[in-house]
Amino acid sequence: MARRTREERRQDYLDAGVELLTEQTAARPDPGLAFAHVRVADVAARAGVTKGALYHLWDSQEAYWHDLLEFMLDEGRLAGMPAVTDATRELAEATDDLPTPVEWADHVFERFKDDPSFFARIGMLSYLHDGGVHSDLDEEFRASLAEFEAMVATSVRQLGRRPRVGTDLRDFSAAVAALMHGFCLEHRNDPDRTPEVVVQGRPQSLFASCITAFLDAFTEPDTAQEPDTAHESGGNP
Repeated sequence: MARRTREERRQDYLDAGVELLTEQTAARPDPGLAFAHVRVADVAARAGVTKGALYHLWDSQEAYWHDLLEFMLDEGRLAGMPAVTDATRELAEATDDLPTPVEWADHVFERFKDDPSFFARIGMLSYLHDGGVHSDLDEEFRASLAEFEAMVATSVRQLGRRPRVGTDLRDFSAAVAALMHGFCLEHRNDPDRTPEVVVQGRPQSLFASCITAFLDAFTEPDTAQEPDTAHESGGNP
């Protein structure tokens, strides 16, 4: 069997780190610390090599963590805004009619409230004091927020609405992302903190209720256009 190249070995060790990070995040109530528990010794054991094999590729534990972060961002293995955008697209493709804000919010919250990779991403936020980590996460967020904002703009137009004076859809999109992080963390701490509520006789997630309120706060009816009657109560944030 041909000897594995340096790059192939590097990917093996990063794959092992992803597995450990996901397991740590799923097992611990402190997602912000999960990254710190991914030690070089544990990665080596998972990959079936000695610690020295990893230290041939990385000078320190911190250097491995930094590359692990970049690897997860590059491979799309962290459930952040790109994953939310993908989930939105998947829901739209699986639905004959444009999903309503409530349907979208219920779908997204259900998808990510117990997703270990989502909490692994939140764990990365503990390292924002590191310039490289901060730069990587910020670049990923800005790029994905732009795509998400475009989807929001389409939905708002189809609802026959427009941004209120003094607000814009980027603010709305950023608020949705922040709310998503908060609700998932609260659910992780105690599911009773994120109960279902009944609105007009219909059960929905508390997250969905907040998204509906956000939509009303950030947008208003556009009197200059006729709303798309097929989607009057539709749209995905």
